[in-house]
Amino acid sequence: MDTRRGADSRHAQSPGFKLTLKMKIQVKTTGILDDYLPRNSNNPAEIDVGEDITPMDVVRHLGMPADDKYLIAVNGDVVPRSEHAVFKLSERDTLAIMPPLKGG
Repeated sequence: MDTRRGADSRHAQSPGFKLTLKMKIQVKTTGILDDYLPRNSNNPAEIDVGEDITPMDVVRHLGMPADDKYLIAVNGDVVPRSEHAVFKLSERDTLAIMPPLKGG
């Protein structure tokens, strides 16, 4: 059972980025992903997004490669990779996007 705050009500039926800007979220990144935050912004950056937006919508909106396997957390809770394209963000959420770890 998913115990995240409001998790069951935050899953989109059909994912898709809406261009109507209706809410603000904070986006935190690490490493090379910092380059994708809006110019002259801090980290975390506050951005305007549409309702029913998902973490992957934000990844695409910021121009990050959409095929990478990011570690994504919302308000400190990790979002499973299978939910990156369906988990709905809410007003004032903090979305953390971290690049995949690569080792040798």
